[in-house]
Amino acid sequence: MSQKRLLWLCLAAFFAAISLFVPVWHQTSNCGGNSAALSQVKQIELIAHFAAADAPDHSFRFNAAGPEEREQLAHYASSHWLGGARFLVSRSSVEEKGRQPRHPIVVCNRPYRNVPRQWIGSAPPTHAVAYSDGSCELISTEEFAALDLSKFTPLDELYPPKSE
Repeated sequence: MSQKRLLWLCLAAFFAAISLFVPVWHQTSNCGGNSAALSQVKQIELIAHFAAADAPDHSFRFNAAGPEEREQLAHYASSHWLGGARFLVSRSSVEEKGRQPRHPIVVCNRPYRNVPRQWIGSAPPTHAVAYSDGSCELISTEEFAALDLSKFTPLDELYPPKSE
């Protein structure tokens, strides 16, 4: 076997071996999708609970936010990581944590499949939700469909995002 042919065989074997590891090195990012949606609903929930804690009656309504909360909520009404997703906020008052039964106060209307991260395939589609007790989680599309969405308003309709 000639040295040139041996060199080509070694190079071919080397690139074949490398190609087995490239998918591990080049995994897609877990940014965006449900990671971003969970972060976004948590931020919106925090704004509501901080405002409720500061209010004399210890409650907050998304549709009656003060100027500072309006600005913050407009910032979180959309996300470039979540193209097309909308955040639906409760029409009922949000009480200070621990003053009412647990119920959803913010929900992302768009399901994503990137969380939990899968080695093969993708996760089942889930929606990000923030609750009145301060917790956040992912719910199935069936649980989302069971929500009474008439009790929610799209946040971007209340406080349109500002152009940057």
